[in-house]
Amino acid sequence: MTLSLTFALIGLVVITVVAIREHRRIIAARRPLLDGCAAALSEPKITYGGDGFPTLEGFHGGRYLRAELFPDTMTIRRLPQLWLKLTLIEPRPRLPEFSLLVRPSGYEFYSLTAAHAVVLQPPADIAAEILVKGSSHTSQNSLDRSAPALRRIFSDPRMKEAAVTARGIRLVWQAAEGARGEHLIFRQCRFDSANVDLQTFRSLLAALGDLGSSFDTPDEAQAA
Repeated sequence: MTLSLTFALIGLVVITVVAIREHRRIIAARRPLLDGCAAALSEPKITYGGDGFPTLEGFHGGRYLRAELFPDTMTIRRLPQLWLKLTLIEPRPRLPEFSLLVRPSGYEFYSLTAAHAVVLQPPADIAAEILVKGSSHTSQNSLDRSAPALRRIFSDPRMKEAAVTARGIRLVWQAAEGARGEHLIFRQCRFDSANVDLQTFRSLLAALGDLGSSFDTPDEAQAA
């Protein structure tokens, strides 16, 4: 074995070890991102995906809630995004479904809006770049009834999607944007300042409640 080949192999080993350590460090840094939010729920439980991002489950107002952090690298001319998906199980089996998605690109794999077939008229004074769809034409009446709550929800520029389904309510909110250097040079997905604090989490829970309260009591909800 030549000396140059030996040095090359040593260099490769060093690079591999450094890369593994950095990967482990990034994974470890993701795990506590929702720790501060657990106090907002009763019976909280946190689990972790293979990528290290946490999912928080528990009960809010007596109803099951799931908060999930997930990365989105399927972005066009943008940095990777880290989304917080909040799902509150609050059945309204007879209420026509609808969803609103701002700045749609067609690559939102997580979106419920694509599953709806009927295009609806968005509420006035809401984001210009918005796609609104429903399960039927009667969804427009449900949407109109919740318009004040939706205007408040989408006054937050980090709100990406709001959806009302037969099973409950969902919000998708931007938790962080990927670090530019790592993405442009190494195509890595690293998020700085991605921690979701308790106050922010509670404000998102309040937004869920605001949207839910725009309808009848869940057990009494009826199609308009």
